[in-house]
Amino acid sequence: MPGRRFNSAVLAAVAFWAMTAHAAQPAALVVRSAAQLETVLSQPTPLDALTPYGKRRFLQSLAWGEQGIVGFSPDVLVRELEPEQIAVVLAFLGASDYLPMLLERVSGPPLRLPAPSADGEARLNQLIRVQADKTVDAGRMARHFETLFGERMSGTKLRTLPLGDLPLYFDAAHRAVFGRPDAAASRDFALVYEEMRRRGIDTRRTFDKAMLGHLLEARRFDAARALVAGKPHLAGTIVPTVRDPLGPAFAGRSAYRYDAATRTLVRQPLPQAAGMELVMVVDAGCAFSARALAALQEDATLRVRLQKAGLILIIPPRASIAVDFIDAWNRANPAIPMRVPYSVEEWQAVDVADVPRFFVLKEGKVVGQLSGWPEEGNKAALIALLDQAAK
Repeated sequence: MPGRRFNSAVLAAVAFWAMTAHAAQPAALVVRSAAQLETVLSQPTPLDALTPYGKRRFLQSLAWGEQGIVGFSPDVLVRELEPEQIAVVLAFLGASDYLPMLLERVSGPPLRLPAPSADGEARLNQLIRVQADKTVDAGRMARHFETLFGERMSGTKLRTLPLGDLPLYFDAAHRAVFGRPDAAASRDFALVYEEMRRRGIDTRRTFDKAMLGHLLEARRFDAARALVAGKPHLAGTIVPTVRDPLGPAFAGRSAYRYDAATRTLVRQPLPQAAGMELVMVVDAGCAFSARALAALQEDATLRVRLQKAGLILIIPPRASIAVDFIDAWNRANPAIPMRVPYSVEEWQAVDVADVPRFFVLKEGKVVGQLSGWPEEGNKAALIALLDQAAK
């Protein structure tokens, strides 16, 4: 797996560089709030290694909590910076824990494209504001995307766009299709990706992974396998084959079981419980899901209580399928297997993107739900939810 060897070498080199740099220099400033960042932006900072557009995008993505940064969009850092520069930016923001995850996405040289047009940037910013509004549902989001970008997404018009606009249009389409693989914008997403490749843009930094994730979300396994086959840096990616003994005539609820030995997703029936049932939805790469899973694994009292409530553990119905994540959990916890929902239609009641989420069902209908798993845990609230539903 050449991609993994490269990333391991990069990670080792950056770790060595970080140790020597730390030994040779005094302690650097670590920014802990938006207000503190604002006071230092007039001075040279590690963020200046980004292009002016990249810096604006990255700053817009920062989310802050009481103790410091709690979220950001990593794509700009991965696209534009060398590994050492990524390490410095994350250290500057007190976010070095994210470094291994970002370095795993680095492949090829940094991408330094011309700045996008002011019009394109304004349209993307408007779409981002719409998406940030929690009252906007998927249908309205799709309409906003169509209004802002739809008429510009034909193959002919994409060819006339400035080169620097193409990644921006890709990002806009990605926002429209993320978690919605059946969206009309899926066609636009593919068109922009192909135009980027036609115009010679190196798609190794974030773009290939985004397209692969979309294909897996859409359960287009053959297309995903073809993409991986043509990309050496994705050589370690597992795209499972599918075995469906139930067939299209099956009526009911089903899910895939992942067989790591054969790298196969096997569809199995999963009858609706006659009484109460607890569906726990988690996903790979989510720190809150990781906390919830750790609590389930380590707290025997909680685990027994949830199993008595008919626990079913799944990834989101629209999620990309991180088979390594699923396999690692299932090997360690065979009594609580993690499953992959067969289709959104069969799992509409628990079709969410924000995880972890706990759904209490009775006779197949949701009667209560709980979201999130903070650092202090959510055990008491979850048990209370189950007790209330059991009355």
